[in-house]
Order: sequence, then structure tokens, then C-alpha cells
Amino acid sequence: MTAAGRILRLTADNMEEAIDTAVSVFLRGGIVALPTDTLYGISTLLPFSDRLYALKQRPFEKPLGIFLPSPTSMKLVSKQTISDELANCLLPGPVTLMFERLPTLPTEFNPGVVNVACRVPDCPIVSMICRKLGQPLAQTSANVSGSPLNPTSIDHFKDLQPYIDLILDNGQIVSSGEGSTIVDLTVESKFRIVRAGCAEKETMETLKSFGLTEIS
Repeated sequence: MTAAGRILRLTADNMEEAIDTAVSVFLRGGIVALPTDTLYGISTLLPFSDRLYALKQRPFEKPLGIFLPSPTSMKLVSKQTISDELANCLLPGPVTLMFERLPTLPTEFNPGVVNVACRVPDCPIVSMICRKLGQPLAQTSANVSGSPLNPTSIDHFKDLQPYIDLILDNGQIVSSGEGSTIVDLTVESKFRIVRAGCAEKETMETLKSFGLTEIS
């Protein structure tokens, strides 16, 4: 248990309980730590995004990302510039795709920021939670802003745990310890790597195979 909430160890038998518990916490405006295919993240509903900034001591100049249930969901929050076929080749996976945001996104989420960074992790529980909620989640890594340690285990963010309402523990994440590769796709037929992350080479190869040109 944490001072604020609980730690729920994920198993094959309690997945439904974990999803229902997370959804309940989110609907109350709470924060949930959850596993992805790269690192542990922390999330809340978009209108409560300021809670993530406060928890992480994160500067407001550093926008949050957004968790979505599927690649096809990106067009509901952004001006998608790539084909659905390409989107489905890149996602789910350790890649974050950046497009111009739609004005229908809550103003509390990254106020004043014109783009949105879309993430569909290859980690079914994230998609299942988003589907049950019927809405996306604001997200960022589960560590203090500027920390050199990327959280691949809940032990890596013990200092934040008292302020997190629910922690979904899936054990050690087997990954490179790097975050997702972030790609700016705001310009049609062009791409720019914003952060190399853990899948830069494969991502660039896929983008170029669909005819996109890299810009610096």
C-alpha cells in the first residue's frame, strides 16, 4: 500500500479488476502509474493534467503526451497527416507520433500548445483502460522531471508513490530503458525525429518505405 492509494500486482487472473479499479480512479480525477512497452508512466484524465505537472515538478514548457486505445483513435484528437496503413505499421509500439491537435481537446491539456504527441503502447492494459474510459489519457514517464533514471520498475519511482492513487505493478519491464521514439509528422509527407528513443532505426525505415522524407 502507498500513503495515498494501493499497489495492485497484475496477473492473468486480475486484469479485469485492475482495469475497473484504474477506471474508477481516473473518473475521480486521480493519478495511476501503469506499465507500457518501454517504461512505467503516470496518467490522468486530460482535464486534470496539472496534477501530473505538480507531481513530477515538470516545467509547463514540456508538454505531456496522450495515451490512445488504437492507431485509428489519433484522428479523433489530431490532424493526422499519414495514412491509416502507415499508422498501423508504427503502432501499437514504442513510438510517439506528433500531429497538430484538434480544438476539441480540453483546454486544460497542454494549454497554448498547438501539437499533440500520440502514444499507443504495445501493452494491452493501456488500450483496455482507454477503451473502457471512452477517452484518452494524459501521460508522462513515472519519474521526477530531469531525473536520469528511467523507470522500468515501480522501485524506480518510490519517491512519487505516496502521491499516486493507484500503481499497476507488472514487474520489471524488459526494455532498453529508453523512452519511445518521438516523431514530428505535422508536415504532410515529411518527418522529423524529435527524440531518438528506443526505436529510431526501425521507425525511420518504416516512414521512408511509405515515401516520407526526413527534415532536420
